Amino acid sequence: MNKSFWDKHQFLHDKESADSNNPLIYSAFWRALTGEQIDYNDTYFKYMVTHKTMGNDITIKRTPTNNEATSLDEIIGAISLSLLDDKFLSLYSYKWHDTIYAPSKFRIFQAAVYCIGKHRNFFKDANVIDLHPVSYWIPWHVQYYAVKKSDSRKFMPFKATMFYLWVISVFMKRSYKDGEKQTGAISQKNIACLVLSDLGSLCWIKLFNRDKNFNDYFKSEDHPIRLYINTVL
Repeated sequence: MNKSFWDKHQFLHDKESADSNNPLIYSAFWRALTGEQIDYNDTYFKYMVTHKTMGNDITIKRTPTNNEATSLDEIIGAISLSLLDDKFLSLYSYKWHDTIYAPSKFRIFQAAVYCIGKHRNFFKDANVIDLHPVSYWIPWHVQYYAVKKSDSRKFMPFKATMFYLWVISVFMKRSYKDGEKQTGAISQKNIACLVLSDLGSLCWIKLFNRDKNFNDYFKSEDHPIRLYINTVL
C-alpha cells in the first residue's frame, strides 16, 4: 500500500500529498472496498466535532486542522464509517453547522435570491448566514440512508421516494461531455455506490460500474483504491 496518500490520522486522500478537504469520504470508499476497519472515533469527536456554545450549537469541521464547516459528502462519509448516525444527527435537527440559528423563512428566501447565479460557495465567502439553515441541512435522501444503515426495518415512504429519486438522478448524470471528464458526476456515482453498498443493495447497485468510476475519478495509477481494484480484486 502506498502510504503517501494517507495522513497521520490514517485518513485516505485523493492526492499523494494527503492534504485534501475530503478525508472521510475517501476513507469510507476504502473501508467499503477492502473491509479494513480503522478506528477514527477519537480523532473525529476530539478534533472535528466542535461545540461552540452551550446547548445544541455544533460545527463539524472538514479536517482536524481545517476549521471550515464540512461538506455533505463528508457527512455521508462519516455515516458510512459509523461515526454519525440518525440518533446523533436528529439531535441537531439534521444540521451540521450553525445549528441553532433560525432566521425567518422570508429571510432565508431573500438570502437564496441574493445568491442566485453565484458560485455555490458564494454564501460562505459573502457570509450569507441566513442561508445556513438550508446550506447545512442534511437532505431527506441522506436522512433515509442514516436511518436505514442502523435500522433496515423502519418504514419511511417519503424519504425512501426521495432516496431512490436521488439514485436515479445520479445514475443519469453523464460522466463525460464532449470528451471531457465530469469529475463531479463521477464522484456522485462513487458516493451512490458506497451508500447502496452500505445498505446491502443487490439490484440498484448494478446501475453503477464501480471499478470504472473509481479508475476514472482518481488520477494517479498509484492511488491505493486504484491499486486495490486493479491488482487485488
